[in-house]
Amino acid sequence: MNSKHRSILALSGEQSACLKRSQSFLNGQNSIYISHKKHNNTPNIPHNKVRTQLGQENSFVVFDATEHFDANALGVISGTIIGGGMLILLLPPVEYSYPNPVFLSRLYTVLEQHNIPVFQADAPNIMSLLPDLPQQANEKTEHSDKLETFTLSTEQHDAVDAVIKVAKGRSKRPLVLTADRGRGKSTALGVAAKTLLESGLTRIIICAPAKAMIQPLLQQTKQQEGIHYFAPDQLDREHPEAELVIIDEAGAIPVPLLSRLLKHYSRMVFSTTLQGYEGNGKGFAIRFQSQLDALTPNWCSLQLQAPIRWGANDPLEALINDVLLLNAEPALSESLEKPSLDNLEYQQLKPQKLAVDEELLRQLFGLLIIAHYQTRPSDLLQLLDSPELSIHVLIHNNNILAAAIVSHEGGFNSDLSQQIFEGKRRPKGNLVPQILTFQLGIPHAATLKTDRIMRIAVHPTYQQNRLGSHLLGLIRQYSSADYLSSSFGMHVDLLHFWGKSDYHTAYLGLKREASSGYHSAVMLCPLTPKGDSLLKESQAAFKRHFCAQLADILKYYEPGMALDLLSSNLPNTDVELSVQEQRDIMRFANGFCGCDLVMSALLRWLPNALADYNSRICREDGVLLVMRVLQHHDWSHCCQLLNLQGKQQAQVSMQQAVAKLLNPVSITNYPGKD
Repeated sequence: MNSKHRSILALSGEQSACLKRSQSFLNGQNSIYISHKKHNNTPNIPHNKVRTQLGQENSFVVFDATEHFDANALGVISGTIIGGGMLILLLPPVEYSYPNPVFLSRLYTVLEQHNIPVFQADAPNIMSLLPDLPQQANEKTEHSDKLETFTLSTEQHDAVDAVIKVAKGRSKRPLVLTADRGRGKSTALGVAAKTLLESGLTRIIICAPAKAMIQPLLQQTKQQEGIHYFAPDQLDREHPEAELVIIDEAGAIPVPLLSRLLKHYSRMVFSTTLQGYEGNGKGFAIRFQSQLDALTPNWCSLQLQAPIRWGANDPLEALINDVLLLNAEPALSESLEKPSLDNLEYQQLKPQKLAVDEELLRQLFGLLIIAHYQTRPSDLLQLLDSPELSIHVLIHNNNILAAAIVSHEGGFNSDLSQQIFEGKRRPKGNLVPQILTFQLGIPHAATLKTDRIMRIAVHPTYQQNRLGSHLLGLIRQYSSADYLSSSFGMHVDLLHFWGKSDYHTAYLGLKREASSGYHSAVMLCPLTPKGDSLLKESQAAFKRHFCAQLADILKYYEPGMALDLLSSNLPNTDVELSVQEQRDIMRFANGFCGCDLVMSALLRWLPNALADYNSRICREDGVLLVMRVLQHHDWSHCCQLLNLQGKQQAQVSMQQAVAKLLNPVSITNYPGKD
């Protein structure tokens, strides 16, 4: 264990002057230089490559923020500095036109609050003003891959024992392990996994949003045989056998995916960082606890509190938490009243106001943290300095109860929209206009303006009270765009939420997102005649593509979700059935033949027929039709998924379902029935 504190040195000036001064200060001590570009012959690690340092230990880190600020990189690299080490922060000169001016202004305020002076790098006699160079922090901790033995803390021992109990005790008793950074959580998990393998277990699965996140854990197992890594979507899809499944950084994975894994595996450990760059774990317990209570009521939790890599009450940890708002919290539930919707105040918050109102900023960011599994430090920079964003909130008694972040996109000229359509240009941002223009193939889509709802969050105390829908209605009322839009990982709860606010599905991604396990979707809400025309064109293109893709790249897409999408107010495709096709569908419905003989007719007829299936057939029969007709799954696969006894039972169910769907709207007359 390391009980030393870490320190901070802040230098301001041109990049070359700051780097030269930091090198003079370090006087040859080993250090790493984090910068987006090289300077002279100084080796550097680009900001976007900082994750390669996960699991490493550094005594001195020089972090270049003179030209732009990478908040995620700072969050990552600060956690690698061990007790006794130092962060040297290079900041721009006062006169520099900084790309993140509001964030930078707040940063100087936070530094002042932490009593950290900012020294001018090129000031005369500056060396006499700087603090003493800390004695090099060469003490090794348990994270060093060069040290074969080390001493675990009491809390780490408790964590190791708890993991072993999950693997060898009674089943269906998962463990939730939480900690702030630097508490030795990953080390404890690695030691537990290694101990279990040495005691006879042969297959342990480690899952995390990215393999780089679990390098400290893997270091402890020394890539030992029996340890297998799976990305969340892969584990959810393949369900490989395992004697123990460890989900690390579970707070950065959507709860529905975790719930499916919890149903499948009987021995699981869910671990997450409470305050970190990985996303967030603060909202994890709130979002996941109800599922744990319902599926595994005997689950247990353990939190590691004492730091291992540095001393308690560490100055650098406190600074990073405040600068990046890793410790932000929403309004306290105890201080909230339950107002009616009419008593809520709707505001659009300006970044400049947030930068000087720390309490309001913390409420806002804290609400986003607990509501969304991938809120990161970089989102704070966007909130404060992106001119394309607007911040919408519902406030009562100075407490933020709901918030939405809106991105203003599109409005390009016809030439640029055509270049996007042809795949020649990809303007930064503008997610939805580019999807509609390029993926759906609508050349003029990017000329229209949209307000995209990037994030929407409601305080946990007031969820299920229509605050989210109310806020969406107010955004709609004040928007000047052609249409509103949203893009997210599609699952049934979100489909229904957005649908209730008059948003309609216009696109579904072809691949699952590795971090969420869901296919990304786009939903639109038209506001002008142009927006309405775009919605109709987009939905027609989506339905046409989707029905074809279900038999190809989306063959293994969840059939229940496909059924929900096909019945979510999509327009009917222009299909005119021939007399023979109508006759074929009728004879299958009457049991005169099997579906294989009339598959082409069913394939053309079914997408429109399923539009209002739930008023005529049960969900299981709708899923069966999607699987057999649209996704072309064989009988054995259909029977296995739906627990049917065999082909005969499945075919009878299909025939009865088709008969119920054949109402006067579908086919007015049965040709040749007389």
